[in-house]
Amino acid sequence: MFYTPVRLTARNDHAKLPPIMPESTILEAATWPRLWRGFRATLPLALSVTPFGLAYGAIASQRMTFWQAQLMSLTVFAGTAQFIAASMIAQGAAYLPILLTGILINMRLVLMSAALTPHVKSAPRRLHPLIAQLLTDESFAVSMAEFERRPSDPWFYIGSGLAIYIPWQIVTAAGAAFGAGLPAGWGLEYALPGSLICLLFMLVRDRRAVLVSVLAAALSLLLRPIVSGTWSTMTATVVAASLGVIWKRWLSRS
Repeated sequence: MFYTPVRLTARNDHAKLPPIMPESTILEAATWPRLWRGFRATLPLALSVTPFGLAYGAIASQRMTFWQAQLMSLTVFAGTAQFIAASMIAQGAAYLPILLTGILINMRLVLMSAALTPHVKSAPRRLHPLIAQLLTDESFAVSMAEFERRPSDPWFYIGSGLAIYIPWQIVTAAGAAFGAGLPAGWGLEYALPGSLICLLFMLVRDRRAVLVSVLAAALSLLLRPIVSGTWSTMTATVVAASLGVIWKRWLSRS
């Protein structure tokens, strides 16, 4: 019996297959659209922080160097607290009262973070500091309104926060550099309260939310002569929110 010799050649099958993308690249490809969706949804609100950021930079430049003012924007990232802190520094206030005032002003972020936590708890632990840093009134309002319509997405929230964080750095730097040339009497201090009133309408969607909002506003005004400073607003918010939760649970049981 004769055997015909057969020439064996190795086939390079792997050369015909498409390259395998690393898992990290696949995750990034799936993450960017979600992050961009949050960024795009919040970007129009970035216009509202422009005059307030310019005003902060102008006041901060009176007693702070450019880099000190910008470092506060990068690390603190709290418009009202920065504005008041810069004003107190310009007036020569001591550091401890400035620190305590900033803490009291930002106490509302405790309530906001508690409400936001169930929606972003699926985020990797390494992102938790970034999620905390990006919490603002604007990113909270836009994200909570989005999570009422669609499933919760931490990347949407991060994109929403970046839509405020990045413009804030730009306008505060411009205010610190050129704010001294801004004419007085423009009423820039009204920009932030006006934008927050607009954000309220994004969260008030039913009768219960309307009543809780009106109750919180009324209690804040009634408590102002009794409780000084930010505590009147904080107390009114806690009382109104607690009554709203009790009302919701009572309706669910009946």
